[in-house]
Amino acid sequence: MLLNPLDSAARLPWAALVDEIEALLGDPAVRVPERIILPTAQGAVLFVMPACDAGIAMTKLISFTPANVGTARPTIQGDVTVFDVATGARRLILDGPTVTGRRTAAVSALAARRLAPNRAGPMLVVGAGVQGQAHVEAFAAALGVREFRLASRRRTSAEALAVHARALGLRAEVVEDADAALADCPLVATCTPAREVVLRAMPRADAFIAAVGAFTPQMVELDAALCRAIAAQGRIVIDTPDAAHEAGDLIQAGVPVQGLPTLAQMVAADETPARGPVLFKNCGWAGWDLAAARLALRSEA
Repeated sequence: MLLNPLDSAARLPWAALVDEIEALLGDPAVRVPERIILPTAQGAVLFVMPACDAGIAMTKLISFTPANVGTARPTIQGDVTVFDVATGARRLILDGPTVTGRRTAAVSALAARRLAPNRAGPMLVVGAGVQGQAHVEAFAAALGVREFRLASRRRTSAEALAVHARALGLRAEVVEDADAALADCPLVATCTPAREVVLRAMPRADAFIAAVGAFTPQMVELDAALCRAIAAQGRIVIDTPDAAHEAGDLIQAGVPVQGLPTLAQMVAADETPARGPVLFKNCGWAGWDLAAARLALRSEA
């Protein structure tokens, strides 16, 4: 069965997806090899991301094309194909960009649920594209955040996201200066194309920052001094050990990534929020796509 973006999203409701991702982290049958990253042309990349558990196997095959930013074409295109491991039969094909957007925001929401010192909001979202919208929706649906401050390089994009948020019954305000907004926002997500630093100011002591946009060593959203300050005064958590060679923000800041605690370790230890600001570096992992595939198959029944 081939699902379009709307049908794919309908199979992946926010709260259930957050819970499924958490459940996957405790499943010993899950196997996730390192993803294949193939540079193609003009900064574009092809990703091949397989994973399996005891019942299903899936592969996400997507392209990332930065040159499409600001055009009618999406930056991420592709599919998630799901197979039954016992028979080898193809069960489902999900829209790749929809899965990527929703599982990424759901992982950020799970990390905030586990680690954020203050989940009350307001929440600052920097970047008003697909990931910006997904983070607004996920944090509203899964964590109950009702107030958002939205910043984008293109004000029209931020205004469009504010209209969308208000249509969901949320309070949303467009801000010109993301750094200034940090003083009022204990929750933050940076969801930009990661071509330049978008946050430089020091966060609140009770801040939780999910940094999403930079997933290669060359990409960056957060100022190096900001990363080093959180490393010294608070806590940095990475989504998976793969971040050691992917977390551009931390690598460029000179923050040692190897050995940083992972989200799986935090869940296994049943960690509670600690004092000081928290930076969650979300680079992406095929396990998150496997969790989405598991939920989508259950929704079929």
